[in-house]
Amino acid sequence: MPSTTTEPAPAAVEPVQDVVAVESEQEEVYKDRYLEGSQQFIAYDLLEARGKSGETTDPSVQKYQQAKELFRKGYDLCMNIPRSLDDDVLAEHEEDIKTAAETMVDAWLLDDKAAPMSERVLILGQQYEKVLLKDIPEAEKEGFFVKYSLLFSAWILLVGKQFDHCITTLNLAITTYDDITARIYFLRATCYFSTNKIELGIKDLEKCIEMDREFHLANSILGSVYYSLKKDDLAIKHFGSFLEWGHPDTPDFVNALYSMALLSKKKKKVDEGKAYYNRAKEAEVRFKALYGTHVGMNNVKRDAIYAFESPEEAQRLIFTNMNKRDKQMYSQKIEQLIEAGILNTAYPASPKNCSNCGAGHLKDQPGKALLCCGACRGIWYCSRECQKTDYKKHKLTCKK
Repeated sequence: MPSTTTEPAPAAVEPVQDVVAVESEQEEVYKDRYLEGSQQFIAYDLLEARGKSGETTDPSVQKYQQAKELFRKGYDLCMNIPRSLDDDVLAEHEEDIKTAAETMVDAWLLDDKAAPMSERVLILGQQYEKVLLKDIPEAEKEGFFVKYSLLFSAWILLVGKQFDHCITTLNLAITTYDDITARIYFLRATCYFSTNKIELGIKDLEKCIEMDREFHLANSILGSVYYSLKKDDLAIKHFGSFLEWGHPDTPDFVNALYSMALLSKKKKKVDEGKAYYNRAKEAEVRFKALYGTHVGMNNVKRDAIYAFESPEEAQRLIFTNMNKRDKQMYSQKIEQLIEAGILNTAYPASPKNCSNCGAGHLKDQPGKALLCCGACRGIWYCSRECQKTDYKKHKLTCKK
């Protein structure tokens, strides 16, 4: 889609070629293609698939569902419009083109996760731009724009990770229109952080809170930013605000609790830190009941586990919380170490650790000692399953 600013920004993706004026009756049914990185796995869809949407009052869930419904409405209308830039075709479908484009932009503004970018949406962007310019004198076309055309451009640029050009486009929208929402500043903050312009990103998040007191996510992100900058008092301030006003059924809430646990311990408030850590574990149980999975592992969560658990339990929890991909990568690294002779097993033989998974007690029996290999009595396991899994490696050294 051509830029609508006076300083045209390069397109975030290659323009779609071979837009046809008339579609043949024998043409195959068109299959749209999502752009790489645009269509993502969204946890809210998992919540809906599990029939759990009604069990949470998290407003972000409702907002995502509204945005998804709005996007589908615009997308379905878009798919009924011929994929053509022919003037006659555009004139015939002008109102549908405008409605489809502006409806999908509204969905993107409501929740960008609900608005994936695709090949057909890019074509719609070209059609929308051409419809807007059709009655504009040639001399005025280069600098002409409306709010929705700017935001459509920003959407494309953000998906294409053209962050600097997205900032330029959002700047123009912010300085031109008085009805810009906090969400626009949030999206610009995303671009600033992606280009390492931290202070500008912080200012935009603070603007979000100033404009919309219900924009609690901004406090969570500010807490994480200040945490990474080691500005502990500011991190505590914003995490505290998020824990007071944010919803407990979110991953951000769990992350804030883990962060506060570490910050409290750092300030020598060990009991307070332990209380935050226990609250985080309770919130994780609630999250898993809703979504059927753990909150993702990150450095804060990992550090908190190591800070408040025994080494054996920390190792077990971290492995348990890994997703399948991370577990596979971890196992591959262990295999490489074993093959190189650096390790004989994934966990060094010890009566305190299962040599397969690292657990410190029998499976589902806390406090019960591990079982040792009956043949060599030199390696320990938490269950028959772990022994069988590890046997392929252990049999090479088992002293039968």
